[in-house]
Amino acid sequence: MTPKEAFSTFPRPEREKQVMAAWERFLLGREVPTDIVRDVIEGSWQRCQSSGVAPGRSQAAVPLSDGDLHALQVNHRDLLEASMSIAQEAGDFLSESGTMMILADPAGVILETVGDPGTIEAAKAIRLETGATWAELDCGTNAIGTALSIQGPVQVHGAEHFCSGIKPWTCSATVIRDPIDGGVLGVLDVSGQRDSFSRHVLSLAVIAAGRIEGELARRETELRHRLLQAGLSRNTTGGLIVFDRKGRLVEVDAHAGRSLRAMGAPFEATPGGKVDALATGRMGHAASARLPEWLRAEWVEPVVRNGERLGTMVVLPEPPRWGRGSRGAYPRVAPRISGSDVRGGTDQIVGTSQLLRQVQEKAKLLAEVDVPVLLLGETGVGKERFARLIHESGRRKAGPFVALNCGGLPRDLLSSELFGYVEGAFTGARRSGMIGKIEAASGGTLFLDEIGEMPLELQPYLLRVLEGGEIYPLGDAKPRKVEFRLVAATNKDLREEVNARRFRMDLFYRVSVTSLRIPALRDHPEDVPSLVEYFSREASQHHGVPVKRFEPDALSALQRHAWPGNVRELRNVVEGAFLMATGESVTLADLPADITSPLAHDPAGAPLAPPIADLEAVERDAISAAILACHGNLTLAAKQLRISKSTLYLKVKRYGLEKLIPDARSGAR
Repeated sequence: MTPKEAFSTFPRPEREKQVMAAWERFLLGREVPTDIVRDVIEGSWQRCQSSGVAPGRSQAAVPLSDGDLHALQVNHRDLLEASMSIAQEAGDFLSESGTMMILADPAGVILETVGDPGTIEAAKAIRLETGATWAELDCGTNAIGTALSIQGPVQVHGAEHFCSGIKPWTCSATVIRDPIDGGVLGVLDVSGQRDSFSRHVLSLAVIAAGRIEGELARRETELRHRLLQAGLSRNTTGGLIVFDRKGRLVEVDAHAGRSLRAMGAPFEATPGGKVDALATGRMGHAASARLPEWLRAEWVEPVVRNGERLGTMVVLPEPPRWGRGSRGAYPRVAPRISGSDVRGGTDQIVGTSQLLRQVQEKAKLLAEVDVPVLLLGETGVGKERFARLIHESGRRKAGPFVALNCGGLPRDLLSSELFGYVEGAFTGARRSGMIGKIEAASGGTLFLDEIGEMPLELQPYLLRVLEGGEIYPLGDAKPRKVEFRLVAATNKDLREEVNARRFRMDLFYRVSVTSLRIPALRDHPEDVPSLVEYFSREASQHHGVPVKRFEPDALSALQRHAWPGNVRELRNVVEGAFLMATGESVTLADLPADITSPLAHDPAGAPLAPPIADLEAVERDAISAAILACHGNLTLAAKQLRISKSTLYLKVKRYGLEKLIPDARSGAR
């Protein structure tokens, strides 16, 4: 039966006794009346009987352990995050109807439940709870398992369940599909006790599943955009192939097509192309499949941003280097995690505020001295762009810029990425080994983002490289000379990490010979309009549509927002509003609710432009109160205000608050 046919017929509760009698006849091997039992139910009964499902079963098997369930939830985090907000919106209906909404994975394992507390508690009697498996061949005919079997919507009521202990329940479910390839990602179910039956519940499940698929599509589009943006910075004559986290082809540039043809690679450069070995889980762990023969490990570059694996890039060498019969002599291409060899990075620091100009000037001064630099700042402030500015302004600008995010990578993988390894270094090692990021950066700049996340046991090895200028790839007894400039970054207080013995003191002093604090976006809101224009043009070029102007009220709202995610958050908001706006400009209505909600309104309901002078007065009063509360201690006041001490100094001078500082009044230093 097709999904459409299954959806077009519904249970008939008034025939409950006839369905029960038909089920008993079925178990005895007798013919089932076709006018009593729906085809979708009879087909499920037949599958259950042929697979040996016990009709007397009263509950599901013991659920997964908390640890195994957590691992499964992490692996399906995208699905969970896209589903929960939609499930919460249905909360009133679920409570009033005495039902619960259930999200399960493609194997029928329940990932999460929400809804009426009494129903959720009652469901535990049949183990309709997180961690339990409700596949059709485990628990018989039920909406979760049967929807997965027919891969479409279905409603199962009372006696239609195959197992006797489940018959007091009613359930409606449909599958959730991958917006890219249409594969089944999971199933959404609405269940309740038998007296809660309503035909409309199946419509609710179908509509909610459609909204979840829409949210997944939006998230996938955003991820692919970020992945392609990383690819735009590449400049390789050999070509570039971009894959998403599931190993699916996203983009092949013109050079790559030529290179693939030149080496006779069997890979199909079509939208359906896929390399299973490049698929990763949500946590970024690589698949166990082996790379295809044509694809060398040296060409593979995982793309990681903020500890999240976005996908993979394959950077191909130039075709002329492939000689006939010379497959074993391909050039080694250093893999890079978050970007390398990008020229023109300095013009991507957008903004003209005095604070931002001061930081840029200091970065250029530090670039002239070939010593390690530690970049400090919150997540999303653009530390990598300043690292590129330092690289491009220094004497090593002709060398490579190699970046590695130390966060979100397991210790062993981070060790391999940093130091590389030789062939046979460990089980599963790539043939011909792999060049580490440190060696790849030789002659240029190595950027270690989130260095505070580096495991303690790896820190002595990095320290030895910094002090001795030599590395030992895993499995190699011979050292290799390296010479590079180190730029590290962190959003943590490394001194506190040292005190907590999570970061070595000797390494801290080695990486922080000089330091530079990157200001949070809320400290220079005057740069927001320039950033909005830049990101709008960027979105225009990427999506091939005209640039959209942001209306003054929309810009005002963006300037007033606190931006906890800083420039990265602003970029995502601008692109989202750019895509959502239906007119030639972006209005206040096109912005997310959390951006617009703080705006004041006049009596007619129209949004008011933010009163700049009043805002400055509020800021001045807040700073004054913090300084007085901390008895003039600016370090404590900065922490209370959640701004950097250097920013506080600037604002104290700007607002003439030096008189509140005891040392300033007395002239002491």
